[in-house]
Amino acid sequence: MSDQNPTTPDPSDAVPGYEPPAASEPTAPAGPPAYTPPAAPEPPAFTPPPAGGYEPPAATPPVYTPPPAGGYEPPAATPPVYTPPPAGGYEPPAATPPAYTPPPAGGYPPPPSAGFPEPPGPGAYPPPASGYTDPNAAYGGYPMAMPPVGGALVDWPKRALGGLVDYVAAGIVLSIVAGVLNNVSSTLGTLVNAVLGIAWMCYLGYKSGTTGVTFGRSIAKTKLISAETGQPIGVTNGIIRQFAHIIDSIICYVGWLFPLWDAKKQTIADKIMKTVVVDNSTDPNAGTYNWG
Repeated sequence: MSDQNPTTPDPSDAVPGYEPPAASEPTAPAGPPAYTPPAAPEPPAFTPPPAGGYEPPAATPPVYTPPPAGGYEPPAATPPVYTPPPAGGYEPPAATPPAYTPPPAGGYPPPPSAGFPEPPGPGAYPPPASGYTDPNAAYGGYPMAMPPVGGALVDWPKRALGGLVDYVAAGIVLSIVAGVLNNVSSTLGTLVNAVLGIAWMCYLGYKSGTTGVTFGRSIAKTKLISAETGQPIGVTNGIIRQFAHIIDSIICYVGWLFPLWDAKKQTIADKIMKTVVVDNSTDPNAGTYNWG
């Protein structure tokens, strides 16, 4: 064996059983193999249905078969006979009620031996205040003598005092005004006197109907009210009452004197309108007059 390293191996140096690779290397394939699509499946062959497999429906429905006779029983023509309940179960009431048995005598205490006091006579109590309404007036009042509704009736002198102020004094003032106007024109004076006279009567009726107090009554401390209710009579009735005083005047002024002997101290106008004049002195504002 040589000391130098030869470039070519020596076949004698090979290992037994070893075969060296081939001198040339295998070549790589040029590209991927071509794609081959799968074959499309073929549809199954059409097989027609066997002839004569369809049966059409019958042309007519099956014949109706009635139910067997004798299965239905009609109800009886008449209801069953009524059977009354057995007699003797009801006992009628007695023809007459049982006799009344009075309670045993005794056991009730006797009344006290002392007698009851006698009721007070008329005038024992003060008259009611002004504006009092008798609850029994709608039923005719009490059978005994009672104070008048709304207060005590006033005597003729007090009524005369109020009348002097309301009528006589007012008439004098109207006459003075008419006399002054007569110097200008007698027609004017007469017309103004009539208009003012009617206006004053309406004013007195208004005050009598709303408050029951005129200027003259405020001085005399009296009040005009309804004999039935004890309240003022209203504007319309108040004005009608004022003109009803014409009847008191045309009979020679006798109607104004009726309160001297009349039980309710009424004039004829009062009787027509069912009014009375009562004492109003208990009212703290009786002497104060409101012209409105």
